[in-house]
Amino acid sequence: MGQINVNYDDRTLQGIDRLAAIKGISRPELLRAIAGEAIEAHDGGRLAFQVDDTPRIDGSMNALTIQLREAVLEMERTQRVNQRHEKKLLDAFVGSEDVVRQAQESLTARINDINRKSYQPFLMKLAEVQAAIEGMQGRLIDAQSDKLSAIQDRLDAVHAAAKVPRKQYNLVLGDDRVLSLRFLSACALLTAFAAIMLFLIAASLVPWLGVPVANRMLTDTSHICRVIDGRYGVTDCRIPDEYRRPSVRSARAGR
Repeated sequence: MGQINVNYDDRTLQGIDRLAAIKGISRPELLRAIAGEAIEAHDGGRLAFQVDDTPRIDGSMNALTIQLREAVLEMERTQRVNQRHEKKLLDAFVGSEDVVRQAQESLTARINDINRKSYQPFLMKLAEVQAAIEGMQGRLIDAQSDKLSAIQDRLDAVHAAAKVPRKQYNLVLGDDRVLSLRFLSACALLTAFAAIMLFLIAASLVPWLGVPVANRMLTDTSHICRVIDGRYGVTDCRIPDEYRRPSVRSARAGR
């Protein structure tokens, strides 16, 4: 069995004694337990020693108090700076009335500029079309001058003819009532005769109108026989069979 002598500073030695007193064992037993635990942890792949990378604050309580006061002052200063920066950001985000008005004016100017650039080609094309129309107007007037002159001459002639007094011819029957009555009666008879003739012509052309008219006009059997004899060249008032059969079939079909 070997022996290892290790020198410790006073602070570490006090800590070892304090830990041994808490565990209720002696100083050598505590060191043997620490060494055995470290070896087992290494062999088992466990973390045996924890390394603290954070900076350590060394010094007395007065130095720590001064550092704490300086840290508090620095924190307050940083907080005020953050508050001012936050206020600036809030003002820039919310915007006052002047900022909103300037933004509206800037937006309106930008929209107007965009619109001006967008319809500028249309205005240029419109100006070209207007110039072409003005040039064509003179040519159209020159081309239509002869026709317009002829139309104007015709209108002048019509206007002059309209001013010439016209002669009106009227049929005056006079104050003789007998003559007027005779003339009107003759006109009425002529009109009635023309109407009767037109009616008879229509009756001869339309079967459904001719049958009632013939029935009314040929009221006697002798007249009917005379019509048959004259139409078919017979003397016994009988219609020949070659004419009678088609007529009977047509009459039956028309019922």
